[in-house]
Parts: sequence; structure tokens; C-alpha cells
Amino acid sequence: MIENITIIGAGNGGKAAAADLALQGKHVRLFEFPEFRSNVEEIMKTRNLTATGAVEGQATLELITCDLAEAMDGADTVMVCTQALAHDRIAGELAPLIRSEHLVILNPGSTGGSLHFAHIFQESGLKNLPVLIETSTLTYGCRAEGSNVDVRVKVKRVKYGTLPAVAIKDIGPELEALYPGLVRAESVLEAGLNNANPIIHPPIAILNAARFEKEGEEMLFYRDGVSLSVAMLIQKLDNERMALLKALGYPAQPDPITCVEQGYASSTDYFECYSQGPGFVEFSSPNTLDHRYFHEDIGMGLVMLCSLGKFLDVATPTCKALVQMGEIITGIDYFAQGKRTLESLGLAGLNKDRLKSFLETGQMPPANDIRYARREKPSIG
Repeated sequence: MIENITIIGAGNGGKAAAADLALQGKHVRLFEFPEFRSNVEEIMKTRNLTATGAVEGQATLELITCDLAEAMDGADTVMVCTQALAHDRIAGELAPLIRSEHLVILNPGSTGGSLHFAHIFQESGLKNLPVLIETSTLTYGCRAEGSNVDVRVKVKRVKYGTLPAVAIKDIGPELEALYPGLVRAESVLEAGLNNANPIIHPPIAILNAARFEKEGEEMLFYRDGVSLSVAMLIQKLDNERMALLKALGYPAQPDPITCVEQGYASSTDYFECYSQGPGFVEFSSPNTLDHRYFHEDIGMGLVMLCSLGKFLDVATPTCKALVQMGEIITGIDYFAQGKRTLESLGLAGLNKDRLKSFLETGQMPPANDIRYARREKPSIG
């Protein structure tokens, strides 16, 4: 049962989730790291969050704390609502507190977050993993300030998967009652490859870098940042994402179709979708390149897609070019960092069959299991 929920991260998504789930009758604790205490100081005074928009009402939380052990005491479910850049730290600090009966939800998973957590939990000596859930994107389009959160969109279509995949039939009904927009994926990897942030953000950020630095928040990120040429680059990158899905045997559809289904846009044309979509047009731009659009969406998201491309023998030239351009602009060697690759997730050396077996069962098949031996291509002549 999902009843006592610890939400990690008191940013936009964390506050939206806390308000939404509390208003649905769940017992919610909100955790924030001590160095970001200012995010929760106002809420600590009353334990109340006021939500407007797609989620509406005053929600009373059970606990707001900067002590993770206190936040986890008595919890049955953990929902992580942070940037992927924080996943390594969160997984490491959670590992001593996690039990196999917990449910751990990465909202969002940011293409591989559940696999990242599983790897760190295993390295920390956790023999029996909890069920991990990864959503393809954050379940809200929202902005928060103090004790108020404006939920512009509660997303109507979000792919999600479980690790192990077989757990989805048991967990799905309860989770989908809380989030009616959830759509089941075959695995956490399929869900992760439906994350469009690395597809949309890097082309806009790289091709508008000068405007970020000169205009900052005066520039609206999508409305001003997406031209016909930028949209063409997004489409090329999206084609490579879909090729990876198809190579794994998963269904794939262009992201603008997904955006319409989610409620962000009204057109499936790449240019019109992002530059004119009602759920996109009001977002402002950062005033620096030291931002998650580079460090997360390029340094983790696109690097992961390149890693999968190499593994699956799927060409990803646009993806690779954007990583290299990001490296040149920021001076950071994202490929060398390898923050999210099959290798960093402990999945190096597998073939596709063994990888899919792991995703299905949550157990790594033995290297000598002949069912997953590499199939050699037959010689000709």
C-alpha cells in the first residue's frame, strides 16, 4: 500500500507532488538537504502548501525536515523529485535506510535513474532490492515559491516502468489511481527513452547560448528559443531516440505527438509544438550555461543515448555532435566523466538478451547461462 510517502527534493516537482498526494489523502513527509533549507523554511512554520491550477487546495503535510533518517522513519514509499545530478548522492544516502519492502519512485527517472539507484544499492551491500519505478518525465508542469505551488499541468500521458518489470502488474493499479496519466512501459529503459528533455533542451540551449548570457530570463526558453532550424535539430535528435527504442523492440512515437497527449501542446509539428505549445510558452531561460540543460541533459542524458547507441549498433551522430558541442562550450569533458552510461550503471559486458532479462526480473543472469549467449552471425559462403 502507498500510504506513508517520503518525498525527496523540495523544488518545483517535489512541492507539487507533496501537495497533490496530501490532497489525495496520503501521509506525506517532505525532505530537503540542509544546504537548501531555505526551500522549506516557510512550509515548516505551518506544514501547509497551497496549490493552484491543475491541482488545487491547501495541503497539510505530516513532516517537513532536513534529516533524511527522520523523513524515512515509517515510510513505505519514497518519491525522488530532483535533478538527475543529485541521484548519486541521494542513492548513496538512502542505501543504509532502504529495505526491500520499500517502493522507490524516480519522478522523473531522467533516462536510467532507476538503474543508477539499483546499482548503488547493490554496491552498498543491499542484497534484496526494493521495487524501483521510473517515470519518463516529471508528472507535473509546475513552478513553486515558498509555500505556494502553481501546477500548470498534471501531465496526461507519462510512460513509466518498474524494476523488475514483472512488478508492474501488482503496483500499477494503485499508482495509476494516484496518477491517471501514467502509461505502462515494458521496462524502466523503455520509460527512460521516452524522456524528451535531452532531446529538446540541448538544441535550444546550445543554439541560444549567447541569448542566455545576454538576455537571461527576459528570453522565453521555448517561445523565443525554438526557430525552424532549432526545431529541425530537435527532430533529428528525436529520430535517433526513436531508433534506439525500436532496436530494443519497444514502440516509438515522435515527441510532439506525446506532447499533445500530455497536454503541453496542440500541434504535432516540431516547430509549432515547442514554440507555441500552451504548456511551453511561459517558461523563461536561464542566465548562465552552468545549468542542468548542459550538465544533466547533455552530460547525462545524451551521453547515455550515445552509450546505448554503441551497445545496440545504432548510429547517433546528432547526439554525439551535440555532446561534443556542449563540451566545447562549457569546457567539461562529458564523455570522459561518463556519469550515466551502461558502464557506470554496472551493465557493461551484457548482450541485448541478458540486458532485457535483467530489466524483466531485476536479477543479473549468470554469464555462463547459454540462454543468453552472444549469437554469432552465420558466415556466408
